Amino acid sequence: MSTSDALNAADLERLAQAESPDLADAVLALLEQSEPEPEEGKALPKDAFTFEKLLRSLTQAQARYNSASRREASAEAWQRFQAQKDMPQPARLALADLLVSLYAKNTDASRAIILELARKADLRFGLWGGLKRIYKLAEANHDAELFGVLAWRFDVERRQAYRHEVSGGTLQYLRRRAWRYLRHLGAAVPELYPQFAAEVLRHYDEDTTWYSVWVAHHIWAHGSGNYTATSFAIQPPNDTLKHRAFPDAWKRSPDALMRLLDTCLSDPAARFAIQGLRKDFPETLRNVTPAWLDRLARRPLGSAHDFLVETLQGSPEFHQGKLRALGLHEAVLALLLSPSGKARTYAIEYARAHAQDLAADRLAELVAQGESDVKSFAAAVLEKRNPRELGLELLGRLLSYKPTAAFAARSLEQSFDRAELTASFLRDMYLGTSEQLNWVKGFVSSKYAAGEMPVAFWKELLEDPRLKKKRYPVEGLVVKALSAYTPAVIGPEWMLDKAANPTFGDQMATWLKRADSLPGLDVEKVKGLVFSAKHREVALALLGNRKLFTARQLTVPWLLALARRADPTLHDFAHRYLLEYVVPADFSDTGDAAAGLERLFELALGAKQPVPVRTFAQTYLRCHHPVIGPEQPESKSYELKPKAPRKAYTPEKLWPALFDARDDVRRFALAITRAELRAWGWHTRVYELAEAEAKEIRNLAYDALLRAGEDGADARYVLHPEELDPVKVFSLTESTRRSTREVAVELIRRHYARLGGAERLAWLMQSADREVGLFAVRLLWEKHRPTHLPEGWKPAGAKEAPTAGGGERFADVAALRDFLRKMLFGLPPGRAKEAREGEVQKRLSASVAKRRVIELVRDLGLDDENFARVVSPVLGEFTGSMAKGEWQSCLASLVQLRTAHPSAQLGGL
Repeated sequence: MSTSDALNAADLERLAQAESPDLADAVLALLEQSEPEPEEGKALPKDAFTFEKLLRSLTQAQARYNSASRREASAEAWQRFQAQKDMPQPARLALADLLVSLYAKNTDASRAIILELARKADLRFGLWGGLKRIYKLAEANHDAELFGVLAWRFDVERRQAYRHEVSGGTLQYLRRRAWRYLRHLGAAVPELYPQFAAEVLRHYDEDTTWYSVWVAHHIWAHGSGNYTATSFAIQPPNDTLKHRAFPDAWKRSPDALMRLLDTCLSDPAARFAIQGLRKDFPETLRNVTPAWLDRLARRPLGSAHDFLVETLQGSPEFHQGKLRALGLHEAVLALLLSPSGKARTYAIEYARAHAQDLAADRLAELVAQGESDVKSFAAAVLEKRNPRELGLELLGRLLSYKPTAAFAARSLEQSFDRAELTASFLRDMYLGTSEQLNWVKGFVSSKYAAGEMPVAFWKELLEDPRLKKKRYPVEGLVVKALSAYTPAVIGPEWMLDKAANPTFGDQMATWLKRADSLPGLDVEKVKGLVFSAKHREVALALLGNRKLFTARQLTVPWLLALARRADPTLHDFAHRYLLEYVVPADFSDTGDAAAGLERLFELALGAKQPVPVRTFAQTYLRCHHPVIGPEQPESKSYELKPKAPRKAYTPEKLWPALFDARDDVRRFALAITRAELRAWGWHTRVYELAEAEAKEIRNLAYDALLRAGEDGADARYVLHPEELDPVKVFSLTESTRRSTREVAVELIRRHYARLGGAERLAWLMQSADREVGLFAVRLLWEKHRPTHLPEGWKPAGAKEAPTAGGGERFADVAALRDFLRKMLFGLPPGRAKEAREGEVQKRLSASVAKRRVIELVRDLGLDDENFARVVSPVLGEFTGSMAKGEWQSCLASLVQLRTAHPSAQLGGL
């Protein structure tokens, strides 16, 4: 309960002032609600002794060994709690004053509220204080009614003290006090004692644990002396008069005993009243009125009923033949449901003789509720009646009871035609008791062939709200019966609605999926159900069944919209369906295949298309490509055959996609380009791809170039050696990407005869990449050195020295030196230098470019003594340069060369 809804003392006070009949329920609700939390900003101190802590302290106090210690600890706990200032008090602590004020009013309404709380309310602090004070007031005021209910409550609750906040010792004291009050009353005012004692006894009910009570046993067995200071552990005696307390007081008037017999709730109390009346007031019993006997018959007490029967049997005025006239006919028939066997026997005899007109419904109730003797009597009466007069409804009820089950089953099967047993009756049997269900199962199976019962019967049975309480086994029986019908007969839409049922929905879905025809099923409804999590699986299965719905009914726009969904189940279905069943022409409003393919390329490559749509379109175009389509996993899974012409895949659409920022678009374009590059005639543009941002695109260019001339290379995109363009290959050495420069260098190495030349190497030496420049110097020395230098020299891997032919080698050392001299003196400003991948510095000056070439020449000279001999004179000439940086570099290089080759006698200095 929220704070705003919680009851408080003010609410109860308003109800009390109005003496509202709802006050008792409000008090009970208040006792059940939890204690309120402190208001915000008014938190209690950490050491606050809260009401919760008080209750725990009281519980601990009751666990102490001796009574004095328990009292002391309890008192200390209460004092500590009450001594606190500003401690919020639980609302229920105000109940004590409220109850006392109600008692003071002494109206019928206020007393009724107190009586109800005394009987029902949990004994909790607050309420308990009020009840205890009212008890003491009842003693002082000689208030028998409230004394009686409270004395009874204290007596019976002693056994269950552990369930209450009130201690067992307190309850023990109060019940002893109650008997002490009665004992003093019997001694001092004997004429009042029976009235007070009867008020106590009348509240004990049939659930009372008699071994644990105290007051009642003293009333009817005090003289036995079978009690101790704390217990009176006996069962109520058969003779409740032998040891009763104050026997003379009971002989003064029958009024208390008559009231006790009229109002008591237990057999021992009734027996005490009857025995007292018989012994002390026999004349009163001889003068009882029929109205009083009628009231007694309605009491659910065997002792009272026995007394009633004995009274009827003992007086000729109450002969069975006179009872109807006396108004006791219904009273005696009420004894058919008595807990007393004697009373039931009397009632059965009376009914046989004087109540042969008992209504069939009443007989059915006796069969349902009565003891075995009454069941047999009622069943025998019913079996003598005409089944058709009893009617279907009553016979159906009688199926549930063993004494009448055989009669009812026989009557239904033999006295009625099959058609007379209505659908509603049979449904009631299916949803009734297990006995009714067993009968109807056998009846339907014997009277109807499979599929003969109208299908509406089974459908209405599944929709009956009563089925929620009895799903098993009825649902299974109905589903089994429906299996004899086709989905068309059952109703496809009804089945689709039931496919979401948690118990039998799977079976409905299975039948729908297996159907070859579902007439009347609206495709738009099924399409709408794909967005319902409960129906999605079966709806997609139905839409995917080409026997039920065509692609034209689903429509391509709807499928494309589904493909845009983020839900993988939806877009995967759309992808599969579009791939498998939709031809390119379906993507065009005009039905033109070319226009449909244009639309597909727009979906696959469009800048505003969502990923799921692009993925589908790309997959569709790949799977329907005449060359690569059969290789795709989707084509193999769905056994697709390409439906798009090769000419639709043009380079104008796909070449820009190779440079797209989106990964999926590039991968799609790459797959097509691998198959179509040569067919397009664009294979000579592969050099452009080597500069692409995406690694996978550059790899296509690398493969196309590096695999040139390899056996088994894919001719669809790999270049032939003769197609290698020297200018473009050498241009790649200037790429800002290291991997591209390395590929270019490797191409030059592999195909130098086609691509190379001294002039080109001279250009290459000017590269901003040191590795490229060094490669050019080495290649110049390897490919163009004079054949006689040094003696016996041969290229790496060759078996003999090259011949003087070839036309590209320098004729002698002087020619080689002239080339180097010309290259150094005529070197233009250097090309752009990259600091790292993608970052370009400003162009370098000619002096810096020359210095770097000098360093490359020096590095090769350090590794190769013969080259050092050739290049030293040229470097020596440069030491006389006017440019400080040039002559310093040449001088430093010469010094390093002479240090590296001390025996070579290098010139230049």
